[in-house]
Amino acid sequence: MVPSAGTSAPTRTREVDPQRYAGTAAGSFYFTTPSTKFHCAILTGGDLPTAGCHGQMPESAPKVPGSGAPDIRVPPNAVEVTGSRSDQFISAGDPRYYPLGGSPATVLPYGRSLRVNDLTCHVEETTGVTCTSDVGHGFTLSDSMFRMW
Repeated sequence: MVPSAGTSAPTRTREVDPQRYAGTAAGSFYFTTPSTKFHCAILTGGDLPTAGCHGQMPESAPKVPGSGAPDIRVPPNAVEVTGSRSDQFISAGDPRYYPLGGSPATVLPYGRSLRVNDLTCHVEETTGVTCTSDVGHGFTLSDSMFRMW
């Protein structure tokens, strides 16, 4: 699904030390975009490693089944990608991409990448946040556009 044209594949950026972004739960790595519009994480501690972001999704994002009310379609509040599954918008009823305990996540600066295992996220000032899997799935997201592949 590519509703917004004009976005290109991200350029190679410098990687940060993942331990600076480590959460309290094993395999969790959290960051906030410099604009603070998106709160994101790479979660590798479970059966299905996932990278995703919470925040105000673009108005063009498709409605999804509501969290706790799957028969009602609502605007999504998160997007995620896993290593083997293509990305998807979701209505998350829990703050899965925020650090446990309510402490703020470290900002991932523009032009830098956070890579954990086969998942990478990076932030660019002009395009927003991009998360990809080594298998080739991913998303680019800003408050005004998205691209999924």
